Amino acid sequence: MSPRTPLAAWDAAELRQQLVEWGAPPYRAEQIRLHAWKGTATAFSAMTNLPAELRRTLDSHLLWSSLETVATSVADRGLTEKLLLRAGDGEEVEAVMIRHSGTAASRARNTVCVSSQVGCAIGCVFCATGQLGLRRNLAAAEIVDQVLEASRRSVAQGFGPTSNVVYMGMGEPLQNYDAVVRSIRLLQEWGVSPRRVVVSTSGLVPQIERLAGEGMPIRLALSLHAASDELRNRLVPLNRRYPIEQLMQAAIGFASGTGRRVSLEYVLMAGVNDSPQDAAALRNLAARALAHVNLIPMNQIPGSSLTAPSADTCRRFAAAVGPRATIRFSRGDRATAACGQLRASMDADQRRVARTAATGGLLPGSPGKELLASRGQGDT
Repeated sequence: MSPRTPLAAWDAAELRQQLVEWGAPPYRAEQIRLHAWKGTATAFSAMTNLPAELRRTLDSHLLWSSLETVATSVADRGLTEKLLLRAGDGEEVEAVMIRHSGTAASRARNTVCVSSQVGCAIGCVFCATGQLGLRRNLAAAEIVDQVLEASRRSVAQGFGPTSNVVYMGMGEPLQNYDAVVRSIRLLQEWGVSPRRVVVSTSGLVPQIERLAGEGMPIRLALSLHAASDELRNRLVPLNRRYPIEQLMQAAIGFASGTGRRVSLEYVLMAGVNDSPQDAAALRNLAARALAHVNLIPMNQIPGSSLTAPSADTCRRFAAAVGPRATIRFSRGDRATAACGQLRASMDADQRRVARTAATGGLLPGSPGKELLASRGQGDT
């Protein structure tokens, strides 16, 4: 028997066509998709408004989801929830649901932060996911299923369905380009407008240029974190291949080609990238690209000596960058769901490997200590 196809792998037209081949009317596709989006059923067999024979056919040929929720962690009085999701091959990824209060559930803004890879190969020194290394890319259906699971849970908990999606979870989205673009197109059919989608990248310039030509009015977020090549080379190793000038040119081209403003993501690290000189350089970059700057105080990760600046330092830095800057205090840090904290659960052997690598963050020559020492903030 051939493997079953995840429901999320098909767009609406493909599902309608398959239903016709199974002898069912094509309008059943919308009934099935409504159940999957709003969680009014938890399996094909529970879709009681479908004929029993069709339910059996669906169970035989389709997977309700390519992912299984195996653990959850809640913070912010239930407004932030992290999901640990397991794929069929046993690999695990995380998605984060970020709910915003509204006057009614149907009007609330509910954002899902999705993963695009198992682990990440970029190796940013301030990100927990990078400690895992890259295990594999996610399929488009596995990305979509993160959103579907989050939407079902939101509806069940009295919130509205998913309205916004940000590709800021585990992995570098543009290293998994085809699956990410396919997932955005599939999500549009589930009711998530591309205008409500943000794709974050650490700076893969050719893929940024390609993305600008896809005809999707999404927003782009550049994980910048430093305003000079000398520092960014050390924070984001990919910068050695695509330095800041190339990245800025790609950002300007993306904004021009799509009509959507680009944002610059900047994790503030005490004694590393929070000086007045850093702020002035960042202000100039933002002005060139007409970009908004999201300043994110560093979220502590195990084994790292990097920390967030004081609240006063963050405010002074934002003021120096100017009106284009906003301080984004992370939601979900108590659930280890905030920016830079995502990492899959691992078996005992993997945990020992990760602990060995992470412990290096406390030793001389490690990224955190070296960065601090280079700016006069390290131990003597």
